Amino acid sequence: MKILITGTLGFIGSNFIRYVTEKYPEHNWIGVDKAVYNYNLNNSFEHNSYKFYLADISDQHTINRIFEIEKPELVIGMAAESFVDNSITDIMPFLQTNVIGTQVLINACLKHQSRYFHISTDEVYGQKLNMNDEPWTEDEPLNPRNPYAASKAAAELIVKTAHETHGLQYQMTRSCNVFGPRQKKDNLIPHVITSLKNNSAVNIHGNGKNFRQYIYVEDKITAIMQIIKHGKLNEVYNIGAANYCTNLDMVTVIARLTKKGYLLNFIADRKAHDFGYSVDSYKLKQLGWRPQHEFYLALSNTVESYSNV
Repeated sequence: MKILITGTLGFIGSNFIRYVTEKYPEHNWIGVDKAVYNYNLNNSFEHNSYKFYLADISDQHTINRIFEIEKPELVIGMAAESFVDNSITDIMPFLQTNVIGTQVLINACLKHQSRYFHISTDEVYGQKLNMNDEPWTEDEPLNPRNPYAASKAAAELIVKTAHETHGLQYQMTRSCNVFGPRQKKDNLIPHVITSLKNNSAVNIHGNGKNFRQYIYVEDKITAIMQIIKHGKLNEVYNIGAANYCTNLDMVTVIARLTKKGYLLNFIADRKAHDFGYSVDSYKLKQLGWRPQHEFYLALSNTVESYSNV
């Protein structure tokens, strides 16, 4: 099979391509990324079964040419603008990549009869106010509360509309927070690790009691592959693990792993800062998938990966 993946210079995409080329060398893997951030360049990767294109997914002409050359049977849409704070400052890049880029990929998939796998987020559901609340199932209504989440919800609706109108064959995931190597230092876990490493204060939004559900990046990758191989077409699957942590507790855990003291710098809470997220992965587990990485060991491995940078 020939599989095209967008966003292979990003956090999840760069981990994904390293994993699948090792585990599935029988497939031909095609990567597309526009390398908009400097850190993307450090995530470049070469392999005999992998070909990379420097391109913008919102450029219909370029994407069409790549499809004409490669003729992918499956397209995995990982490329996205994802940093919430940036979306509050300026939503336009999020609309361009997350919405227009999704439509461009759909157009190419329809033209070349490619199956489309869309990567979404638990943030489209809105927020949870208590860690003990029942987690969201895939049937919950979409209720995004910030511009990033709204752009991802819009992309989901575009995918579903393309199925209803034009017969696009798709699968879709909504994942909890992902952590692991090669993540941008703007995100909480790498921010805490690098702050402690550099003996600088850790910035915390609001009172730090916001909570997140976490999954190690390799467990997310195996979930995606399980859905590709065994999931139903034209269905949505949540991806989550039983790992919950407040922002303050995450600082404490990482400080313990790094054996470092720390200072906290409480900063103004951002607008529409969701208090918490929680998804139910029962539907995914029915396909035989289970997370394989224990939370604290995976977090320790992540800390070690940044210590070597």
